[in-house]
Amino acid sequence: MARPRSSICVSDLIPSMNERMMGRFIIIRRFRCSSRLDTLELILADEKGDRIQASIGLDCLAYDSSRLVEGTWIFIKDFGLVDAVGSVRPTRHAYKILWNLSTSFQRAVVTASVDYFKFVRFEDVLAGLVDPSVCVDLIGRLMCVGNYDEDEGMNSTWEQIYLELENVRGIRIRCRLPKGYATKFFSGLKTCADNIILCVMRFARLELSRGDMRATTLCTCTELLFNPSCDEASRMRLAFASVERKLF
Repeated sequence: MARPRSSICVSDLIPSMNERMMGRFIIIRRFRCSSRLDTLELILADEKGDRIQASIGLDCLAYDSSRLVEGTWIFIKDFGLVDAVGSVRPTRHAYKILWNLSTSFQRAVVTASVDYFKFVRFEDVLAGLVDPSVCVDLIGRLMCVGNYDEDEGMNSTWEQIYLELENVRGIRIRCRLPKGYATKFFSGLKTCADNIILCVMRFARLELSRGDMRATTLCTCTELLFNPSCDEASRMRLAFASVERKLF
């Protein structure tokens, strides 16, 4: 499939462009927010891994929206751009793609080797060096799981789940998951067979609690992954395994 001559990258997208915009992207997240149930939200990335949000209104949700599947590469043609507003945004891009009635898309075949994560250092989060208005990707070893309000053992009926992730330097960050994520969390946890459980919070929202920064969710945009296949997870697993061999 030939690449459109006017295809552009995420970093090139600015609303002052008068040409008919066309881009090639991978869908890395598809979600809805309770405050905007009539809108389908996408997080797209280009071949360099740069991200941008896209919004599709109810009037543009045609029958083929079911083909907008996570992990799929698409060409999008004739889309608009608007300011990315809100107290917290999924991506740091200043604008987001707006689907309109003339926007169309088709499947694309791309062989890119980027894993599309944007991990940040726990130390930078805890030191307040990371912009809390933009969602982040976190990865760490799952160290503990608890609930301040429940006495019984771990289960999916908890109203909130608190967990701690640790990086290879021994720095921990606390995370809070609302009840809507409980089933996903415990289902994912059951798939982990060994004692080194790596957990990713993708598109995590940062919040201040009792003077410390912690991670939580942004509507249904945040994604939980256990022992993912990516370069950072492979490096982290080797580092933790090496430490355990020295201890024993």
